[in-house]
Amino acid sequence: MFEQVTTRLLEGNFVCAASAPEAFRWLDTDQAQQEVSAFLEQIDRQLTKTPNAQAYYATWKKIGPAERTEVKKVFSAIKQTVRPLVQFLTLCMEVEKKDSRPISGDRIEYAMMLSAVASNPHLLEVLREFGSISKEFVVSDASPKGMLDKVIKLMESWGYLIQISREQMSYRFTGKLDYYYQVIDFLMENEGIADQSGDEDNDLEQRKLI
Repeated sequence: MFEQVTTRLLEGNFVCAASAPEAFRWLDTDQAQQEVSAFLEQIDRQLTKTPNAQAYYATWKKIGPAERTEVKKVFSAIKQTVRPLVQFLTLCMEVEKKDSRPISGDRIEYAMMLSAVASNPHLLEVLREFGSISKEFVVSDASPKGMLDKVIKLMESWGYLIQISREQMSYRFTGKLDYYYQVIDFLMENEGIADQSGDEDNDLEQRKLI
């Protein structure tokens, strides 16, 4: 399990109960954390837990010239996915008629979501808005199913969702969602960071974010 977990962490992936239940249970023990931390420290990395303890991931212990380049790449990727993620969470909340935002481990029933979107003009418009956010969401099939399939597929490929039942078309939010709530809160508290250039102040904020 040690090799599986460390490989996953070094590839930039999250270890959570939804995406890797056995690995998460193993890593969620003091002994495993000590072993993994000792290994990561040898390559100037450290084991980090999301604010609500829903997932583990690896971060840099210090930021030098080489690491700064990687930080900027991560920061750029985050900026590109925050808006679609917020839009998707909004859609989920409206479909399920909930006031609280989804959390890691929450389940999504594809059939229920498709039925709700297809029968509600407002929800259908929320779904259409994805195409104006990013060209990645543009589809040739503009039916409710075509648009929803595209959104679900991208959310899955970005690591927010994992399919738990192919027959029932059920999905579950992964622990990465916990991390991105932290990111969104950071961006809201530091309005304008996304538009800054790569100066020293911006590098400092990026280090705080990662």
